Amino acid sequence: MQQIEIKGNDLNSIIQSFRKEHNLKDWELEYEVVSEGSKGLFGLFGKKPATVKFKLLDTEERVKLFLEQLLKRMQISFEKIDIQTEQKTLYVTIKNSSDAGFLIGKNGNMLEHLQYLVNRVFENVKGLDRIYLDTEDYRLRQEQTLLRNYIDLINSVKTTGKSMTLDPMPANERRIIHKFVEGEKDLKTTTIGEGDNKCVVIMPASHKEPETKAKKVELTPQQKAQQSYQRHNNKYPNSHPSKQTRKSDKAKRQS
Repeated sequence: MQQIEIKGNDLNSIIQSFRKEHNLKDWELEYEVVSEGSKGLFGLFGKKPATVKFKLLDTEERVKLFLEQLLKRMQISFEKIDIQTEQKTLYVTIKNSSDAGFLIGKNGNMLEHLQYLVNRVFENVKGLDRIYLDTEDYRLRQEQTLLRNYIDLINSVKTTGKSMTLDPMPANERRIIHKFVEGEKDLKTTTIGEGDNKCVVIMPASHKEPETKAKKVELTPQQKAQQSYQRHNNKYPNSHPSKQTRKSDKAKRQS
């Protein structure tokens, strides 16, 4: 956080000019009036400028302040908010919320909506590309589930040196693949296709241009069944009753 003292003819013009220069919202504007200034005698003698001292938060502090105020208004309890910065991306974690189920929402919908809102609020901040929001390691568990289906295919690109094009997948799943492959120094990714047909292409890092005829990945029947089952569960989480529920239903019918 920086403290900046500015002098000018009147308080209102100082405040509005500072707010516009730093692209600040009303809720994050913090300042102290040091002096209201005076016009002096006949506007000529003893004239004193108005002086305002501002507190300028960095990007992490601004995001944290916004989320703290938003969650409190939503009456969602939490212990703290942690933020990690990697290049132009912020990874935000809401720690120890007793309302984690509501915060995540059905199929992660609430978390996605909050993440979208935060990104819209700070979309014009220089040096910031994207903000990821997580709680209770929800996204980590989702990533691990998705990657289990593709880890062997990713490794095969290393061993064969041939590019592979994955099946079309939604944007959030493509981001998981891209992020994982970024950690593999011998590989890189790109996206091809349009709309719902966008696919991730995984290729050796030595390739200067993506292959136009990259090999299409054919999942094994077992992998396809597992992927289909997982997506079905994500969409209809209550469609598969537990064994205890089935036994209870059977007992009711027998009685």
